[in-house]
Amino acid sequence: MTTKTGTYDISALLKVRFQTVAEFGMDTIQAVLEADLAAHNQIVQEMVGEFCEITTDRQRVYGTSVSGDMTEVDEYGRSPSQRMVSGATCGFPLRMFQFALGWTDKWMKTKTPADLAQLVVHAQGAHMRAIQRQIKLAIFDDTNYTFNDFLVDKVDLAVKRFLNADSSLIPDGPNGETFDGASHTHFTAGTPLSTVLATAMINNVVEHGHGGGVRIYINTAQEAAWRALTGFVAYQDPRIIFRVTDTTATSLDLSRLDNRAIGIYGAAEIWVKPWVPSGYAFAFASEDAQKPLVFRQREQTTLQGLRIAADLATFPLYAQFMEAEFGVAVWTRTNGAVMQTAGGWTDPTI
Repeated sequence: MTTKTGTYDISALLKVRFQTVAEFGMDTIQAVLEADLAAHNQIVQEMVGEFCEITTDRQRVYGTSVSGDMTEVDEYGRSPSQRMVSGATCGFPLRMFQFALGWTDKWMKTKTPADLAQLVVHAQGAHMRAIQRQIKLAIFDDTNYTFNDFLVDKVDLAVKRFLNADSSLIPDGPNGETFDGASHTHFTAGTPLSTVLATAMINNVVEHGHGGGVRIYINTAQEAAWRALTGFVAYQDPRIIFRVTDTTATSLDLSRLDNRAIGIYGAAEIWVKPWVPSGYAFAFASEDAQKPLVFRQREQTTLQGLRIAADLATFPLYAQFMEAEFGVAVWTRTNGAVMQTAGGWTDPTI
């Protein structure tokens, strides 16, 4: 029989449609699924890397700042001592999500590895959607809350949002700017979209020192409104042939209309994203070392990512439970600003 050098992977299982699971061998399938889960978890880490710092920390202090004033004195003078105020504690939740697969003994003996692999693909898709939803909740909700760390030791954690006028200490800006924690907020709203609103949202990020690769993510329903702003510079359609005297800009991506950069407004690059709720926009510095969010996972590496948690066999029923433990929360409270362009601020339904 002719063989090929290589390793079975999930795509190989999906092609096996003429042998049953029992005939192909459950041990082989198990090894393939474990390898595929490792690859899937690597992809997930790359996906969340745009917004999140991946950590096992459950809380940190945020808001400390180098401040204080020099006092002028004469040669006999002595300035009063100054006390620095520490920042507020930011907590990061840890949640557990499950995806259960079930089948009967008869199913196992009659179905193919492709059928079983397809179930695992569904679980991986559910894992991706759960992460995306937690990221959206962290970005677009403006209310702080308390999370009980029940999976560890039941300690209450104070989970913060982007700056929301909660009276927390805000670090000084790069040019010595100071901010009133009781009134300064990064959740703004107004109708209709205007240059004043758009510029203010960008400034909310930049004035705190986050100036690297500023982006604004919008829903495709608001694309026309952003393109209509005075000062918006659109990326060019690559199908247009320019004359020698013309200056071309960055080409417009035509591969996916709901997930692409469409142009520049002020200091920010405008992106259409399919996951942004209609009527909202999110600005952040994508190249800043201080990520807006934290993606918390377990300290134990065996409990990180999507994994097969248990296989239960009680004839004639079989079940496999796939689990993922993670949590998403705001860390850099200044590197993120959200705007609603449909009246006063309300949290979107996610």
